[in-house]
Amino acid sequence: MRQNKAACAYPAMLLNGVCASSGGVVMALLQERYGLSYQWSGLLLAMLSVGNLAAGFAAGMLPAHWGQRRTVLMLAGGAALGYGAMILTGSPWALLAAFTLVGVAKGTTLNTSSALIAAHARERTKCMNLIHACFATGSLLCPLFIAALGMGGLPWWAPMAGLALCGAALWGVFALAGLPGRTGDGARVKNDWSFLRSPRFWVLTGLVFFQNCTEISVTGWMVTYFKDVGILSGPAGQMTVTVIWGAMLAGRLCIAFVFPVKNSFRTLSLMSACCVGTYILLLVAKTPASALICLFLFGLAIAGVNPTAVAAGNALSGAGLGVMLPAAGVGAVLMPYITGAVAQRFGIWAGMLCTVFALMGMTACAVALHRRNDMK
Repeated sequence: MRQNKAACAYPAMLLNGVCASSGGVVMALLQERYGLSYQWSGLLLAMLSVGNLAAGFAAGMLPAHWGQRRTVLMLAGGAALGYGAMILTGSPWALLAAFTLVGVAKGTTLNTSSALIAAHARERTKCMNLIHACFATGSLLCPLFIAALGMGGLPWWAPMAGLALCGAALWGVFALAGLPGRTGDGARVKNDWSFLRSPRFWVLTGLVFFQNCTEISVTGWMVTYFKDVGILSGPAGQMTVTVIWGAMLAGRLCIAFVFPVKNSFRTLSLMSACCVGTYILLLVAKTPASALICLFLFGLAIAGVNPTAVAAGNALSGAGLGVMLPAAGVGAVLMPYITGAVAQRFGIWAGMLCTVFALMGMTACAVALHRRNDMK
């Protein structure tokens, strides 16, 4: 029965993957149509993360006062509104607002789904990886979905219209899920802030911060990187997003069903070290085959970092997630813009090199958590 209360998290995260993971592909389409610079493109991706950050905090804090249902329904419609706005205008400032709205829907869905799993699932690590596997499935299908809508003589805005419909379906999942209003008799509930005194909470937040830096940089910029260095181009270049999300889906399903995590902190250390090695190999790859193989291996390595870290934390209350996910989400705000700014000045390879520093930070946090846990 407890598991059934979280059932809506799985279709919600699937649709969230389709809507929220289109940033890199949609950015490439808008870049081609409107001639956006690297720096402006990075700002668009950053605003996607700004919306994600703000909604993650709101979705964690407001349910104690407004109720979960009212909060989620108010925020989850951002994807439908954002992609709809992209159809109506190509104004750069309107695009910034549109990307922000899509980010709001992403952050709301991620926080709400994680809170439902934390509250009702018996096997948190397994179920957390499963909802992230649903997200990866949506992300895997997203480029194919966009490519299908870009063929057959359909109007240029057909991909955005399809994504807007997915956003509307996401809102509908939550509308039909029977989410609760205010807790108990409707009185306001005081959030528990004791997790703020936990060093492990802050190191975990730092780990997820650097993981967000890495993931948004790879998923948001790898299409542009492969195209500009001449490794892959056109539709083949856009399929790189499918490769990495396919690897992340496989990795999360393996963690959930094949290789269950027994020591979360040791596993996080191993994952982080593998991420560093495979990303360096990715940057030095020279052929399409070697680049795609390294990208797949990198996706496998990073697949379980976020869900395993969140499940291992002591921040699984709504308030804890409302602090951890937005604070860690700052990395996803800063990194796309930093990558774009460095690429604008020194070239795209230099911009992608920034991710190495994020990976080193993620590894340092994982090792610190492992050592602290062993000392207990």
